[in-house]
Amino acid sequence: MRWLGTVLVVLAMLAAVPAAEAQGRQNGARRAVDSGDTRPLGEILPQVRSRFPGQLLDAQLVRRNGRPVYQLRILGPGGQVQVLSVDARTAEILGVRGGGR
Repeated sequence: MRWLGTVLVVLAMLAAVPAAEAQGRQNGARRAVDSGDTRPLGEILPQVRSRFPGQLLDAQLVRRNGRPVYQLRILGPGGQVQVLSVDARTAEILGVRGGGR
């Protein structure tokens, strides 16, 4: 029975790792916006949604060739999922992948 307690502790620790990583990404994005290096996602989304309507499933701020880029997963009205790469300074659509379900 003691092994069950150990397993539960290990599972709890593993579950905390993704939450800590997400918090770190969020803090990094906040710093980028505060420094003026990146526009807030809330300013970028209306421009993106005018061309790609749908529900935002996920957003991550990454660096590509030294420039900040939002990676957005959007569920379109027809059920297709698209992954957009969007310049985080200008809202320029840099790339689109997907379109499948």
